[in-house]
Amino acid sequence: MHLFVIIAIAIALIVIAVGFYGSTEITRIPYLEVPYTPADFGWAFEPVALQTSDGLRLAAWFVPSKTASEKTIVILHGVGSNAGDTLLNTACLHDAGGWNLFYLNFRGHDGSEGSRTSLGPLELRDMDAAVRFLKKMKPAEAGRLAVYGHSLGGAVAIVGASVMKEIDAVAAESPFSYISRTVRHFSWVFYNVPYFPFVPTSLFFTSLRLGLPIGRFAPAEAIARIAPRPVFLIQAEQDMRMTMADSNLLWEAAKPPKERWVVPNADHGEPWLVAKDEYERRLVDFFKRNF
Repeated sequence: MHLFVIIAIAIALIVIAVGFYGSTEITRIPYLEVPYTPADFGWAFEPVALQTSDGLRLAAWFVPSKTASEKTIVILHGVGSNAGDTLLNTACLHDAGGWNLFYLNFRGHDGSEGSRTSLGPLELRDMDAAVRFLKKMKPAEAGRLAVYGHSLGGAVAIVGASVMKEIDAVAAESPFSYISRTVRHFSWVFYNVPYFPFVPTSLFFTSLRLGLPIGRFAPAEAIARIAPRPVFLIQAEQDMRMTMADSNLLWEAAKPPKERWVVPNADHGEPWLVAKDEYERRLVDFFKRNF
């Protein structure tokens, strides 16, 4: 066998091996212990279970408003996070009163079934299951719906609202613009793996393993379809994961009514920590004005 052929086969095997490993990393869910429950805040709440269209059982908390309300905000977390991890920065919504809150655990997180993330396409089914559950089981409390999402949850909130007309307002913190762009960014920044040929190969194997083309999940292409419903984008200025470039793509693609707040000196997941009072004021004010 010629040396050239041997080298070509070796390179192909390396690309396949790295691509398959990349698909494992893309779908892997890091573990994060649940830091809080609504009980830690002294809230009344109801643990609930709901089922997705592909048969997975998801865990969630329904937190009623202090006073009876027909409005519910669905809360969506990021990859490796969970509903309990979103309680601190969304407690202001409960304290303000006027909204029920529905904290959903995506598939594979906390008490929800599943073992892999799809970075959006499958989690979109989870959001749909939450909306269907609320409309069927909590009709009096879910006459109107809005959504807040962080990171992956923000991306799912945007794409979900673009197709779910039941959603009246969207607040998305640090969402990504395209799955392919995010995988490319993570591969280089965190693993020093170049785009070609490894990222396309990883996305190919990921799509095979999940049974769907994940590269088509693109919040930046969906966000314009939310209008005329309002969108509020929150972005950490120093975010190393979901960058300002992602936020700019989303902001430019969004149609009015839209607003954006860039939090100085904040990295991913830090806007509430860096600017707690302003964060809570802006988030509550957005929903008060638009929902």
